Amino acid sequence: MNKLKSVLLAFCVVVTGLLLPTNAAMADTPGRLVSSEPLPANLWLPNTGKAYRVSYTSYDVRGLPTLVTGAVFLPKGLTPYKGFPVVAWAHGTVGIADNCAPSTNGRSQRDIDYLKAWLAAGYAVAATDYEGLGTPTQHPYENGRSEARSVIDLVRALPAVDWRLGKRWLAVGQSQGAQATMFTGSLVKSYAPELDFRGTIATGMPSQWRTLAEVAHVYDPAAPPIPEVLLIISGLAVAHPTQVHPADLLTPLGQDLYTKSREGYCYDDLAAQFAGKTNGDIFAIDTTERALVQNLVDQDAEIPVKEYAGPVFIAQGTADTVVYPPASQTTADNLKAAGNDVTLKFYPGADHDTTLQAALPDLLAFASAHMAA
Repeated sequence: MNKLKSVLLAFCVVVTGLLLPTNAAMADTPGRLVSSEPLPANLWLPNTGKAYRVSYTSYDVRGLPTLVTGAVFLPKGLTPYKGFPVVAWAHGTVGIADNCAPSTNGRSQRDIDYLKAWLAAGYAVAATDYEGLGTPTQHPYENGRSEARSVIDLVRALPAVDWRLGKRWLAVGQSQGAQATMFTGSLVKSYAPELDFRGTIATGMPSQWRTLAEVAHVYDPAAPPIPEVLLIISGLAVAHPTQVHPADLLTPLGQDLYTKSREGYCYDDLAAQFAGKTNGDIFAIDTTERALVQNLVDQDAEIPVKEYAGPVFIAQGTADTVVYPPASQTTADNLKAAGNDVTLKFYPGADHDTTLQAALPDLLAFASAHMAA
């Protein structure tokens, strides 16, 4: 019966795409485990004792029921009395095509090295793919609320995955995932008050998007293009289909790459195609369209300044050229002014990738302090 319900749910959301009334949209409980199977051994992280590939219910970018996939890794060793504490891992940019989902495509060596340390420290890792990666729907890239629901609802599903998974958990993320964890910390108190949430860790966090756009020369036709901008346009089109039309914002080459990014190009494939090009080769964004895009990015992706559930640790490399390091200071100051417990630490010489290892001892210490019973 549950299997039939899941099929009907997927059919309703994916095939018809109709906007259901509020009571119908709430018909399926978020965080319900739909499927669980052993994760193939070639996708295991080092220091894993057991691993699963799972699918579970959540709400999509419009608030309708949807299915999300992910992977769950349990560490080796004896199970603690209260179960393994959980790191809810939010991954960085991998692309927007289904085949880019980490639970089936695997993970970068950077992420493997980082996550194996958490497993070695005795934490289970619950790693969402996010809405629209590995499922028939489209991925609303950098939509913070969608990402946060995917993170939170996987944690909700964990008791049905393995009895050894404990209730205490942290949200831990890098880059796009750092944005996801910040939204998680801002949303979890109202969205899932029943969960034992202990705090937020963000490395390489994108924020202050207007400043970032200026620093990165996003709208300069002669500047080198940034693949993330194409992915953001795609994400905005998913979240705001009546307002954002990619064909209006892209050149013919840009439209071709946009199609390929949805059909199978992952991030590295897209970056290779961007090499040697200019913004003018890819994008055709006029002044009016720029205002629309920037306003929607502010609405969907800017780090919320409000009360967070639990403490926040932001780790930022000073040599990071993917995000703008001074923006992390501005965001941290804003969050502190709103009454939050925020630790911001800069790591001299660390770039977007190496910040994870540079910050790891501090992050493990932060986790240990806040995950104590």
